[in-house]
Amino acid sequence: MKKILKEVSVAEMRGPLKKLMELISDEKLGNYWLYQLTLMMRKEPTHVLTKKWLEELSNKYTWEEAEKHFIKTGQLWFNYPEWPFQICVLEIGGISKGDLSKKWLDPSNSINHHLAENIKNFSMLSLTKKRKILLVRLQARSLGFSKEFKFAEINCSHPNFNFSQCPPETSFFMQPLVKKYFDSKATMVAMEFFPPDMVDKNKKRVFNFRVDTGHGNDIRMGVWDLSKTYLLEPSSWWIFQYNL
Repeated sequence: MKKILKEVSVAEMRGPLKKLMELISDEKLGNYWLYQLTLMMRKEPTHVLTKKWLEELSNKYTWEEAEKHFIKTGQLWFNYPEWPFQICVLEIGGISKGDLSKKWLDPSNSINHHLAENIKNFSMLSLTKKRKILLVRLQARSLGFSKEFKFAEINCSHPNFNFSQCPPETSFFMQPLVKKYFDSKATMVAMEFFPPDMVDKNKKRVFNFRVDTGHGNDIRMGVWDLSKTYLLEPSSWWIFQYNL
């Protein structure tokens, strides 16, 4: 999930730096602007999805670029340098529960064996039908969450952004394609999944991706059962399905 960045040229820096120096050197308001700059550098920026970014997400060309990027580089996630989020086009389905389970039932890997137990509870119709889905990976603050919020408030559809929950099997098709993880915090996959082995009806199961520091910072897939009232931070990362 490495984010695409670009180098900042000297020409691009010249204008903003010159304006900044003018503001700070002002005899009357210099201290004010210096104080504002200090606050800005100390405070984590809030990246709410702008109208421009939403328009780009609604453009079919944007998703075609993401597909081309994957074919060319082998990197699933795509972004323009100015985006605080990433997107991808993921192909899922086209396989039986048995065949998908075989891919995960590695006797030497107890973690994968535990994850594979979830496959039996996936929808057969959803799993065997091959299709492409559009995914967006972003922080909760991008949806307007500016303070602690409950799990149930984000693990749902967000029609204002054309976001919906992902099919539960999404993570099992994504995991083999994502080798590195750009951010240190775990990324949760928004989905509606309540398997029969869950007794507590106030909880929902979500799959997540996080850095495995013990294995060269490779990505590891995990599973959490979270209550509806479980509190999360605006900086938490999420994956949603985008409805073009």
